[in-house]
Amino acid sequence: MNFEQIVERSKPYAIGLVVGLIAAPIVGFNAGWITTTTASQKAVETARVDALTGICSSAAGRMATASSTDLAALKGYDNRAKRDELVAVIMADFQVPEDILDKISTNCSRSLS
Repeated sequence: MNFEQIVERSKPYAIGLVVGLIAAPIVGFNAGWITTTTASQKAVETARVDALTGICSSAAGRMATASSTDLAALKGYDNRAKRDELVAVIMADFQVPEDILDKISTNCSRSLS
């Protein structure tokens, strides 16, 4: 077997290697099989915000019930200031990192509207 025959027989393997090296990352990232650190951090932050928003909404419901306030009265754009005040009172009791406090407050207020 001479060199030309070896090159000719290994050509499909070399082409497959090159195509695989190019296609694998493209398919992997587009299909969601590979996550970046930023995407993972964003997913963790979103999960934290969602969990704490649920707690805030539940506390708002309990607080409204305790003070005989109807949450339906807080719905709508005109009552946004009242909702924000209620959320501020609730969030004063939570120990939440500053970087997600605004997101939690906003989501909690939206969940009450």
